[in-house]
Amino acid sequence: MSHTARHFELHDHAASAASRSVRRRLVLPDEAADADLIDVSAGQVSKAEKPVFGRMWQTPFADRVRNEAGICTMAVGGISEADHVNSIIAAGRADLCAIARPHLANPAWTLLEAARIGYFDVDWPKQYRSGKAQLERNLERERAAQAALAALDAQREAGA
Repeated sequence: MSHTARHFELHDHAASAASRSVRRRLVLPDEAADADLIDVSAGQVSKAEKPVFGRMWQTPFADRVRNEAGICTMAVGGISEADHVNSIIAAGRADLCAIARPHLANPAWTLLEAARIGYFDVDWPKQYRSGKAQLERNLERERAAQAALAALDAQREAGA
């Protein structure tokens, strides 16, 4: 079976009248219907653009294509934590998420996020395995310290 993935520009964030009309209606190229998955990315094609960057800032575009056009989508843009990915997928806003800049900043991002959310059944590269147990211990200590602080706060509030 042949699979295709396509990338289409749907929104340019520019202040032109043409851009405003794109925001009102979803227009996809004909070949989009034949794609198994669409990487929904936005903007950065005009100097006049004024995108609002932030956490998961392009997810609404993937959400719209997925839910209005009924085509599987990949969300990108400002997705930097495993919890972001889990929320997007669980809410049905996209079928897949791509992580880019966090991997540039930390090539072990996937390993760290898996440990952070308590998923330890990850095959680490051989050269990094000695650090796996240490990372898991450090994250457990952080969770225990946060729980202790929360308990202290609750005691203070109860006594106040």
